[in-house]
Amino acid sequence: MKNLILFASFILLFVVGANAQGRFSVKDRVDQMKQRLSLTDEQAAKVDSILSASMDKMKNLDVTGPERRDAMRKIMTESNTAIESILTDTQKAEFQKMLDERRSRMQNRPPRDNNN
Repeated sequence: MKNLILFASFILLFVVGANAQGRFSVKDRVDQMKQRLSLTDEQAAKVDSILSASMDKMKNLDVTGPERRDAMRKIMTESNTAIESILTDTQKAEFQKMLDERRSRMQNRPPRDNNN
């Protein structure tokens, strides 16, 4: 369960950050994962499809506040489960490291001022 929450947090933070800051497109994220996890072309195509579908679902959410956050978490949980299902055991371990690193960076960054 802890791993599932970490996976969901990672993807949620990625998607929200990408939308808010324009930093990472799905292609950029897939390229990063392909390199770091040594994804095959087939795996990369599946990850691309999963992340693209997740982004589309999140863009089309028509709820706000806590309900939106819950809906996004559900989407991320589903996409993380799908991504995890296509990874080898070695890739899963490296993916977990990526998630842990991302979580650590997010915890150590200063809070955002949402009033800007």
